[in-house]
Amino acid sequence: MEKNLPTGQAGKTGKPIFAAGRYLKYAIGEIILVVIGIIIALQINNSNELRKEKDQETIILSDIKEDFLATRLNFLETIKNQERSILGSRDLIDAIEAQDYSIHPDLIRKYILRGAFSHHPAIAITGSYNAIIGSGKTSIIKNKELLKALANFSSQYQAGFEDETKSDNLLNLMMAASKDFYSPLSDDVVRKSIALKKKYSLQEKEIAVKNLYENEAFLAFLIQKTKWETSRATYHKKLLKSLNKVLYQFNFNELTPEKEVYSKYIGNYTNKAVEPIKISYANESLYVTGWGGAKSELVQLKNSLFYAISWNQTLEFISDDNATNKVLTQWMDRDPVEFEKVEN
Repeated sequence: MEKNLPTGQAGKTGKPIFAAGRYLKYAIGEIILVVIGIIIALQINNSNELRKEKDQETIILSDIKEDFLATRLNFLETIKNQERSILGSRDLIDAIEAQDYSIHPDLIRKYILRGAFSHHPAIAITGSYNAIIGSGKTSIIKNKELLKALANFSSQYQAGFEDETKSDNLLNLMMAASKDFYSPLSDDVVRKSIALKKKYSLQEKEIAVKNLYENEAFLAFLIQKTKWETSRATYHKKLLKSLNKVLYQFNFNELTPEKEVYSKYIGNYTNKAVEPIKISYANESLYVTGWGGAKSELVQLKNSLFYAISWNQTLEFISDDNATNKVLTQWMDRDPVEFEKVEN
């Protein structure tokens, strides 16, 4: 016979079940709040990390830009001095080979000091880039084109000019061979800086020039050194081109990427007195062709001013009042020549 439970017995039995369910809901709620808190904390932390990384990137990019702007100035000065040195060496070679005694000894001295005995290395400032390579933090830089340009420049610069030591060795040989003429034709500024008292007469300088002209070893070394210096200047212009590609990524106001201006410059240019020239574009680079079919790649100095990499020549693109496009070419030792673009 089924016994009736006392009033309220079922309620007492259900309370623990009800309490457990309420506790479970409370626990789940607590877990959800903790998870949400963790997610929020992670988001805040990630946001802080991203901000720190962005700040680091800004500092690194600023340092790299500063280094490469300084390097660019170094390269421009080096290339200018190299070209003057090459011209001075050529003038000295011509004087020696022609045995030209009509040239004043002081001018011969200038050819020696600023040509034969000059040496101008191109120094790159890469401390900031080397630092991030060393730290393994290149991922901080988000601009992949910039990273590629930096890597290309660094690789080309570190490889160096294969015949750099030949030029240095030839310079040493030339100095050793100059003992019979160098003192009378040495630099007055250098002599004063080390307090030398001897003053050479014009006659003594003329004798020194005669000894120079008869020094076949010195001439042989000079010709070889001039050849290697010309190759070094070409190499440094190529380095400048790689450096420009880095600065293009910083929107440097003195440079406009060649791929953005080539359509304005390419074409045929004429001058009634000389052979026409052609400006072409290939592989993201401008080229000039002329002077008997010779061809040279161009490297940008400023927005409309370029070096011919293979020659001692600049090309400046200009427009006259009638919006006629022209190019002004100038070899280092010649007067400028103006060419007018032929409209297609």
